[in-house]
Amino acid sequence: MTDAKRLEGSLRNLRAEIEALDLGDEEARRRLDTLVRDIETALEHPKRSGDQKSLGEQLKMATLKLEVSHPRLAAVMKEVMESLGAMGI
Repeated sequence: MTDAKRLEGSLRNLRAEIEALDLGDEEARRRLDTLVRDIETALEHPKRSGDQKSLGEQLKMATLKLEVSHPRLAAVMKEVMESLGAMGI
């Protein structure tokens, strides 16, 4: 499986996990949705995406915040981070 295909699958899984969760904090859900959209935009338009490395850092921080309360979501977010890293993003 190519890195791009793996990332697409991970992003699909991440969206599904975000939708399935009861985060209890709509602001957190919106931040996660925005982060996923930013990653998708960076993949679609790599030259216009700005600082792609900050996307990985944002994802890392979001994962750390959710790791204890939502371990399944954190695991999917880690998959996305690994895929981004493999693609140099």
